[in-house]
Amino acid sequence: MKKIFTYFLLFFCVSIGTAQIGGQHSFKSLSLSPSARVSGLGLSLITVGGEDVLLTYENPAVANPKMHKQISFQHNFLPGGVKHGVFAVGYDAAKLGMTFHGGVRFLNYGTIPKTDIFGTQSGNISAGEWALQVGASRPLSERWRMGMNVSLLNAHLDAYTASGLSADVGVFYLDTAKNLSYGLVLKHFGTELSTFNEEPAGKLPVNLSMGLSKRLAHLPLRLTATFNHLEQWDLTYDDPNAKSDIIIIGEAPKTQSKLVSQVDNFFRHLVFSGEFLLGKFEQVRLRIGYNHLIHKELMVKNVRGISGFTGGIGIKIKRFRIDYGYTNYHLGGKASHLAISSHF
Repeated sequence: MKKIFTYFLLFFCVSIGTAQIGGQHSFKSLSLSPSARVSGLGLSLITVGGEDVLLTYENPAVANPKMHKQISFQHNFLPGGVKHGVFAVGYDAAKLGMTFHGGVRFLNYGTIPKTDIFGTQSGNISAGEWALQVGASRPLSERWRMGMNVSLLNAHLDAYTASGLSADVGVFYLDTAKNLSYGLVLKHFGTELSTFNEEPAGKLPVNLSMGLSKRLAHLPLRLTATFNHLEQWDLTYDDPNAKSDIIIIGEAPKTQSKLVSQVDNFFRHLVFSGEFLLGKFEQVRLRIGYNHLIHKELMVKNVRGISGFTGGIGIKIKRFRIDYGYTNYHLGGKASHLAISSHF
């Protein structure tokens, strides 16, 4: 275990040196939800494994023998006609004591008008991204597992292309007696191999996360809390448009106290969720989540809304499991997520 945390300390130090604010990352499709189940649980879930191979995109260490020969596909219907999907398959190599998984994710921005500097349209262009991923995990002890993903990245914008290489490293702890699990993962650590214009487009969207899940003893409910972006403390955005130069005589300008700002920033790291597991074999799963970072970044000022709240349902029908997730990003933009999986 000492070696494991040494590796994470090394990754943590490097990621601090490369931490970026929003808008300066390339291959942002890596940050999108890989699963309808994750979408319904606040868009972050690194402490649950089971038979869901799509969760290996969140934490490679959760891969386990229950994912043997499972195939899953999920599709996100995002605002503006943007489409995002993930395909994944798992295989348990018992003789090697390892569980392998792989898949591909894609992002399509749809049809974009091609115009000149005067706004004259001369056709359309396409833009999108894809990532090919392979990974594996193995047990370190009865309760601990460690895993790693490696992804080859590609993006295109009309005739221009870019490529990159990304890796995820995670550990997972599961205590079945106490129905308690922990997760620690460093996601999207890597580099660009080529860019659109031979100039750096930005770092990959690194995210160092830790979380815990607890299933209640007398209620079929699993509660989860995830702390994202340990590599970067300040997640607030200084919006110049939110500042007003108009000062009313005799009235002091309203400013947020430092304590309130720090508390708000702290909760921007957190994602809370709950999942009701109904039935002997969890045939029905009801989900709800809250992501404070999305709530604060996409809320409309002085307008009450439910940005950052998510929900979903999962139903098992014979050999198939169907999951649906709903994400409320903004008053003008919601997203639906649909996934289907089965063992072949």
